[in-house]
Amino acid sequence: MAIDHPRLARTSMLAISFAAMVLLAGLLRQTGDAIGGLLDLTLDGTSARVLLAQLSPYQRDVHAHATMLYDGLYPLAYGAFFAGLAIRLGGRPARWIALVMLAGMITDYAENIIQLLALSGRADWLDAKTVITPLKFALTGTAVIATVVLAARAALRRLRR
Repeated sequence: MAIDHPRLARTSMLAISFAAMVLLAGLLRQTGDAIGGLLDLTLDGTSARVLLAQLSPYQRDVHAHATMLYDGLYPLAYGAFFAGLAIRLGGRPARWIALVMLAGMITDYAENIIQLLALSGRADWLDAKTVITPLKFALTGTAVIATVVLAARAALRRLRR
């Protein structure tokens, strides 16, 4: 008898979100390599401003488009994959992992808004990256590690059968 998983934890959704996550990560990396770096990887306002000062207007425009398109979809892809996998492997008790991932996704979007404002020259709130970017990495990293632990446990259970 087939198990009725929540939509996010269904095999098709996991496959689609995984493929999207890998594709978008590749596009973001390629964009960063092409323009000389991405603000997403700077951990504070000072280093973000240094990178921003090195970008030409064209590079800023490319960065802004990549942030809106690729990094606009990327949190949805990685969030859906890791939250869905955690729920699939851990059931209802693993919902806390999905909530931590959701918090990381929201933080990622807040970071994107700050970066878009800076890239467009509308506002400089880059000092907020000192808190937001490490928080994003901490939240998403916690959810990813917890999901990997669930996957390892599931694999061990399967091997013991």
